[in-house]
Order: sequence, then C-alpha cells, then structure tokens
Amino acid sequence: MTRDEVLAFVKVNPVSFMATVDRGEPRVRAMQTALIGPEGLTFCTGVQKDVYQQLVADPAVELAYWDAKADVQVRLRGELERVADPAATKHILDNVFTFLKPVVAQYGYEIFASFRLAKGTSIVWRMAQSGAPLEVAEF
Repeated sequence: MTRDEVLAFVKVNPVSFMATVDRGEPRVRAMQTALIGPEGLTFCTGVQKDVYQQLVADPAVELAYWDAKADVQVRLRGELERVADPAATKHILDNVFTFLKPVVAQYGYEIFASFRLAKGTSIVWRMAQSGAPLEVAEF
C-alpha cells in the first residue's frame, strides 16, 4: 500500500491497537486515531495515563489496524513525536473527542497531549494472500 492508501484505510478503520514499551515489557491498548492527514496519524491522550508516560520514555510504537470485512490488517511501525502546537490538541478535543468536553471544562486542555506518527514502515497482511510475502513499504 502507498502512504495515501494507508491513510485511506485508516480513515475507514480508525481504531488501532497501539503497542508501546514499558520498562522493557510490551503494552497494548485500543486507541482511536484522532486526526488522519498528509502529515500522518495523530493521537490524543491524557498526561496522567500510563500510555503518555510510556510514549515520553520510549516513542517507539507499532499500530495494528484491522478491516474485518476485507480480512486485511495494516501495521505501522515508527516513533511517535509529540505535537508541540497546543492548537492541534484543542482541535481534537473540541471537534473529534467531543465526549471529553466535560473533562476539559473541569480541568482544562493542559491535561491532554497529542502525538503523531509522521513516518515509519507499513506492513500489510491480506487473508486472501496469506501465503504470500507481507507487503512492506515506507509510510
């Protein structure tokens, strides 16, 4: 898949399983991709969460996206970078993760942080071609 094809796939299947590293041990959780665009994939989390601490300590991740109807899995490997512009996090909280508005009203935007996968490696697996080599490309 090309980068544009990966982005289109994620737009249709925005929930990933994000693997991080915590003191040498793997951790995984479901994470919704907040923003999907040419700059990459952006995630938002609370600064009090373990995933935030893990990403600050070691930004290496692997994301797994799954389309059950098509039996296609797209994995992305790379390092998340902290999004420095607080306007990006504010945009996510105001327009995408609107369910967090009561939390923002009580505690403010500062308790959230955004991270972006701007580049990495994509690995595509298709059930229809399960015996074939994986499709590996730069993302």
